[in-house]
Amino acid sequence: MAASGQTGPQSFEQLSASAQHAYEADRPDEAAQLYAAAVKLRPDWAQGWWALGMISYERDRYPECRDALNRMVALDASAAPGWDLLGLCDFRTGDYDAAFQHLKKGHMLVSPRDAGGPLQDMANYHMGMLLTRQGAFEVAQEVFAEVALKVRDNPDMIFASGLAALRMPILPSEVPAERRDVVTLAGKTFWDVVNQPPAQAEADFKTLVASYPNIPNVHYFYGTYLAAHHPELCASEFLAELRIAPDNVPSRVQLALHYIVEQKAEQALKVAREAIALSPDSVGAQLALAEALRAGGDDQKALSPYLEAERLDPSSPKVRLYLVNVYRALGRTSDMRREQAEYNRLKAEQPNWP
Repeated sequence: MAASGQTGPQSFEQLSASAQHAYEADRPDEAAQLYAAAVKLRPDWAQGWWALGMISYERDRYPECRDALNRMVALDASAAPGWDLLGLCDFRTGDYDAAFQHLKKGHMLVSPRDAGGPLQDMANYHMGMLLTRQGAFEVAQEVFAEVALKVRDNPDMIFASGLAALRMPILPSEVPAERRDVVTLAGKTFWDVVNQPPAQAEADFKTLVASYPNIPNVHYFYGTYLAAHHPELCASEFLAELRIAPDNVPSRVQLALHYIVEQKAEQALKVAREAIALSPDSVGAQLALAEALRAGGDDQKALSPYLEAERLDPSSPKVRLYLVNVYRALGRTSDMRREQAEYNRLKAEQPNWP
């Protein structure tokens, strides 16, 4: 390729400089051609593939963006922005499984304590939507809370967090018209819990519960807030949720944990066993039963639900830590050390994952 006023082929240095100039001058077509010529001369130029991906993304050419970013991350697997943008391209093409894996990889490369930037915030917002769609509501809320701390006012992000708060495993575009108002208010409440003084968040919750007392998971959402801030008041909200949705497993799990704190081991065991009967594959229910058994002094019986939780979620460091503690209580030193080693390995592999 020849630049304007030149007749011979350009060097990589000339092409890359011209490409950057064209991009900064808002000539994306010319910039894309120049970057493509530059990476043809130097295929290991990660920054060139990044630029091609960004130009394609900005022009809504998502398959082209994905192809360029796949080349970039193959060259620099530690570049969180590359994984973020690749995941966003996947999301736009409807490849949600690939999007989640790539967004998660980008998320794990950046500590929540780091400032990040708009791209990271956008990536985390999309990952929060995908976690919600998967039913991983607690993790989704942790991710949305990270976003809320940095992005104070974004209606789309606020709305998406409302889905996680109400435990609705769908994307925002799939919300029925008759549920949009409650999701909007739940999202505002969630955002205010993160960003506003407690009085504002509590006023939001009262409005939410008063306006939508019979919508599933409204009382549960309020109950989880109370469990963290006013634990003596939370049980009534979980019980109210069970009157609306008698098969609600998370409310039983939360009640079991509350009863354990209140030293009501028998009540904790009862609701934990109800949760297991309703959903044997619930990690939370298995852990609640194990904790209730331990609270009642039966470490040996507690081991079985802990091991079942491990089987259901073998990559969870938290579950391994529970096993460390119960093996220590049982005097099983070798098993304790094995689980401690697994805990350390998992934490090292996913240091920035909620």
